[in-house]
Amino acid sequence: MQKPLSWFKHYPAVIILALLVFVGLFATHALAAYQQITIKANVVNVRQGPGLSYDVMSQANKGETMNVISQKNNWYQVRLSGDKIGWVASWLVDNTEVSATSNRVAKVTNSFANVRQSSSADSQLLGKLNQGDEITVLYQQNGWSQIKYNSAVGWVQSDLIEVSDQAPATVQKTTTAESESTDTDTSSSAIKSVTTQLDNTKLRTGPDVSYQYTQSYPANTKLTYINKSGTWYQVKDADGNTGYVASWVVTPSEKNEVVKTSATSLSEATIVLDAGHGGTDVGALSTKSKYEKDYTLATVDAIAKKLKAAGANVVLTRSNDSFVDLEPRPALANKLKADAFISVHFDSSNEANEASGTTTYYYSSSKDMSLAKAINNQTKTLPLNNRGIEYGNYQVLRDNQRPAVLLELGYINSDKDFSYISSANYQAKVADAVYTGLTDYFK
Repeated sequence: MQKPLSWFKHYPAVIILALLVFVGLFATHALAAYQQITIKANVVNVRQGPGLSYDVMSQANKGETMNVISQKNNWYQVRLSGDKIGWVASWLVDNTEVSATSNRVAKVTNSFANVRQSSSADSQLLGKLNQGDEITVLYQQNGWSQIKYNSAVGWVQSDLIEVSDQAPATVQKTTTAESESTDTDTSSSAIKSVTTQLDNTKLRTGPDVSYQYTQSYPANTKLTYINKSGTWYQVKDADGNTGYVASWVVTPSEKNEVVKTSATSLSEATIVLDAGHGGTDVGALSTKSKYEKDYTLATVDAIAKKLKAAGANVVLTRSNDSFVDLEPRPALANKLKADAFISVHFDSSNEANEASGTTTYYYSSSKDMSLAKAINNQTKTLPLNNRGIEYGNYQVLRDNQRPAVLLELGYINSDKDFSYISSANYQAKVADAVYTGLTDYFK
């Protein structure tokens, strides 16, 4: 039997070639590792960016699987057929394979690099990268690298770039109070400014990466919105320089806080449900010394189940009998840029059994009234008297920058009202009313 060392001396070229092939195959596999998701809603909009403000580019049907390229806030960036890239809301999909993506940051080392539609020098030219430009590599094969390019993907020759070990920076999705917000919900007609998401955001002379750039900006730079051209925004900076920035690297917003949602359906909306009181803050008492905090939580649980079944992204300010101060409740809605905030309470009169009925409270006419009307129209169907819509100077409404209402769903110290408040049937009726009200609100 020939010794391994002797065999290596006789066939060094064969061994080196085998090692190169192995390394190449491993690199290809590593860069191709994706997290796979399956659509669970009947129909899901695939958008051009990670937020409801972005245009719908296509739709995906229930059961369809997609490969995840990255995550931002509560959105997945996915690879579509035809080498396009889009974004879907994470709460409308199920993860079927949990494995971190292995995309890598690369830098153009040549004086320029052509970006082509497919891995061939004869394929259509999509644009050009300059020396020093950083790109995200998704996949490598046969001397070509597939990269993220605009709102799609492209290919560059691998020998024109240098791939690093650095993974692209992404914001991971969470569903707690610490989660990052989704992008501002604005239509192009409402946009007043855009804010850069990344360092080195380029201002170009035209609406495409093939145009030269004249300025570059660090992250969190605010630019004045002028117009929209396809997937590009025409903007002006503080020094008066005008040009175009890509919509997928900035966050659009109104000059003032957004007051109208752009969600096209309840299934695309983020709803914050606030169960009043909790923990040491027991709330009002029934005539039998039952705590308000227990029934606000039970009612919110019923609403949450109804909304989640409809595909909504539901976030709770509390999910158990814990104390939550007033300030963090609206702060959570602000941070998530929620499409609606609903605080659930039960009223109490000075004397037992002297008052009855439900009331819907709002704070800002421009921000909250549409939501208040939509929900109050449905709470009229509840078996208790509807006392209408009233102004309420409550902190959870006053500090809320999102559309918000506070619902008093009966008087807990009324024996008549409490017989409803404490029943699962009434809680289910409340859930139905809130669901229908929100469905009408998002039309």
